[in-house]
Amino acid sequence: MNPALDKILACPNLPSLPAVALQVIELTGDVNVSLKELSRTIQNDQGLSAKILKTVNSSFYGLRQRCGTIDKALVMLGLSPVKSLALGFSLVSSIDDPADPGQFDYMAYWRRGLYTGIAGKIIADRAGFEFSDEVFLGGLLQDVGMIAMYRALGDRYIEVLAAAGKDHRKLVKFELQLLDLQHPDVGAMLVQRWKLPEELSMPVKYHERPTATPASCANHVRCVGLGNYVHDVLTNKDPSTPLRGLYDKAMAWYKLDSTTVDEIVEKSSEAAREMATLFKLDIGPYTDANAVLTEAGKQSVALVKDAPGDSSVMSHAKGSVLEGSDSDPLTGAVGPSGFETAIREGFRFASENDDELAIVQVVIDNYDTLEAEHGDGADIEAVMGIAGLLKRVFEGHGGVVCRAAPNTFAVVLSGMGRLTATSLAELFAEDLARSASAWTAPATDKPLPISTSIGIAALEGDSRHVFTQPGKLVLASAKAIKAAQAAGGGNMRVFQPKAAAA
Repeated sequence: MNPALDKILACPNLPSLPAVALQVIELTGDVNVSLKELSRTIQNDQGLSAKILKTVNSSFYGLRQRCGTIDKALVMLGLSPVKSLALGFSLVSSIDDPADPGQFDYMAYWRRGLYTGIAGKIIADRAGFEFSDEVFLGGLLQDVGMIAMYRALGDRYIEVLAAAGKDHRKLVKFELQLLDLQHPDVGAMLVQRWKLPEELSMPVKYHERPTATPASCANHVRCVGLGNYVHDVLTNKDPSTPLRGLYDKAMAWYKLDSTTVDEIVEKSSEAAREMATLFKLDIGPYTDANAVLTEAGKQSVALVKDAPGDSSVMSHAKGSVLEGSDSDPLTGAVGPSGFETAIREGFRFASENDDELAIVQVVIDNYDTLEAEHGDGADIEAVMGIAGLLKRVFEGHGGVVCRAAPNTFAVVLSGMGRLTATSLAELFAEDLARSASAWTAPATDKPLPISTSIGIAALEGDSRHVFTQPGKLVLASAKAIKAAQAAGGGNMRVFQPKAAAA
């Protein structure tokens, strides 16, 4: 067994939950739990009972009338919120150690946990899930393995933290490199010792790679993962990068648009200030979410404005983007509805002027497994890299680069047939082969393997009888992609229309 893990498991100073918390866990593990008995158990700890009541009466829970007893709290809020608060306060008391003379940054630890838990709860509520209180607790618990490793290994773990700097997303890489174990696994072992249910242990184990989570708890972990992005937006010096990632994941997973996400960030910042006071946690100075979002927005607009290209279709699509109607927040490319506009306008122009129009679709074959296999942010790294290469190759030729789906880009090329479009697509493929070899996964710094399939279709002389409307042209390029993937992926195929009947 790993010597460091042996030392951790044998450490007498690992965080441990107080008796009342263990009783709450045992009682709530019974589907036929008596609320009276649960209430009595919590009220036996007067300090814990007072903290819970003060919190449920805060604006965060928004009760219309004041709640004076644990019995009433269970009736008004239900079992989950009261249970999560009982365990949350118990967790804080077992971990927080202001007398610790060491170098562990408890302020940063609790700031990440609280922001994540609060934001994750708000996201779960917005997405319509009924387990938002478990998500809150999952956010608080997520990094408990760091505490265990610090208490058992001391200065040796401080060296690991120093190697990662202040970039938490690189911490696992250095833990594995220097200790051959990682805090998510250590934390999961600790949580299992406490006999916490799966919906709380899974966020601890998989919070660094949500897409690898077993299906039974996938949404619990995804909400915690999105909460981590909110934390990064509110604490990073450059908020634009995590904000683009947050927009991207929130839309892909739960169809939450950028306006909704901005509201979640603002509400999380306000709630964290209140909850930090209630939990008596020092998480540092208050972050003005409005100022953060404004600065990040300026950088995103600059990203779109800096892209070259001057075709009439390009101008129309970019005009819509700059007016705020549809821009992919992660890459600055035209978004799905902008893609529909570009292909519709391009098709109309080509039909009216007997001109050509080509569409090049690029699918990331291994998109769904990138994060699970290469850590948090691997899929975002791939998407942003491919977007940059597509812009470099196509926009100078008047192409409209669109992100049509999370794993799919589409380039609309006005005045261009399939031969020229194919030549440009080949240049992109060559550029990708050269560039991608240097791309690394943010969490591991290891090479990031990228496979793309490319499908091409064009409206031109011999295909006008086939492509009588823009949707048929898009469908043809999609069929070409399927053919490329059927050939093993990493290929390019061009749709060849059948000749018109004589």
